[in-house]
Amino acid sequence: MSSTYIYASCKDINGIREYLAASTEKEIEDYCENGTLGHEREILHWYTNPTPIMASSHFIWVGKGKRPPMLSISKPFNYKNPNAIVREKW
Repeated sequence: MSSTYIYASCKDINGIREYLAASTEKEIEDYCENGTLGHEREILHWYTNPTPIMASSHFIWVGKGKRPPMLSISKPFNYKNPNAIVREKW
């Protein structure tokens, strides 16, 4: 994954762990401090190089704007029939 993104994990007061991704450390810190739980989220670990499947599947985008396409898993698409639901092959 690109080094332009920052990855971290946090835990709330109930012990629920979240994996976060953003463009800057400040965006992650703002999410943990100013979220619905207030100051009840604690940053546990900063990640420097998560595996691509971990970054695209488990990390929640908390940065500004939409989730970057690089952090999303592509899905099959039928261009001849755009309304068709394509079954996954794996």
